[in-house]
Amino acid sequence: MAAHRRKQRSAGIQGFVRFSAVSLTVASAAVATACGVGGSKNDAAQNVSVAAAPDAPADQGTGAPAPMEAATASASPTAAATSVPPTTRPSPSTSAPVAKRPAATTKAAPRPARTTAAPAPTRPAVKKSAPVSGSSGFTSGYPTGADARGAVTAAVTAAKADGKKVLIDFGANWCGNCKAADRVFATSGVGALLDASYHVVKVDIGSQDSSAFDLLRDYCSGEGAYKMPVLVVLDGNGKVVTETHSTGNPELTETGLGAFLRKWA
Repeated sequence: MAAHRRKQRSAGIQGFVRFSAVSLTVASAAVATACGVGGSKNDAAQNVSVAAAPDAPADQGTGAPAPMEAATASASPTAAATSVPPTTRPSPSTSAPVAKRPAATTKAAPRPARTTAAPAPTRPAVKKSAPVSGSSGFTSGYPTGADARGAVTAAVTAAKADGKKVLIDFGANWCGNCKAADRVFATSGVGALLDASYHVVKVDIGSQDSSAFDLLRDYCSGEGAYKMPVLVVLDGNGKVVTETHSTGNPELTETGLGAFLRKWA
């Protein structure tokens, strides 16, 4: 059984070798014919006959048969003849040096000059004119028979225009307190307060003029006797701010009358 297997293995190897030798021989002959190089017809016949040699006995073992060496030897000259010498590649030509572009220098754009903001225009200071001496309309004494109501109306209109107050002085030319008050109003300090803040109207109630008393009652509605002088302060709309018939007279001095005028100015 083992001998039979060895025989089959040997036969398979010999068949493979024979097929390879025939293929190599045919390929060598074809190359030789195409290139015009190679042996004679006898050499080709010899190669075929060698390849077609009978199989070696089965008991020679599994080694490769000698005809394989002959076939290989006969194919070597053909392969040497058909080999092409290696071509030498041309040396790469050195390219011309590339000119380097100069680096572009970018100049920074100049910064715009800072503009200083123009100073805001300053409004001119409003100068208040000094009060004109006597601008309040004060006079010593009480005019008899004057249109007292018309004088008050004109003073209220003026007060509404300039923002001052109206001071109505109800008195009599024979009244000692009224004369004392006039002397204080005529002083420089108190007179300056009158000029700066008041329009003065003097009304005579000592002559028993009914129209003068009617005007007094319009602003002083209290009952009883009126202690002269009666001082009434009106605003620019003709409304009563204060009146001394109800509150009582201040001291008829520069200090007393000055404090009164500053308080209600």
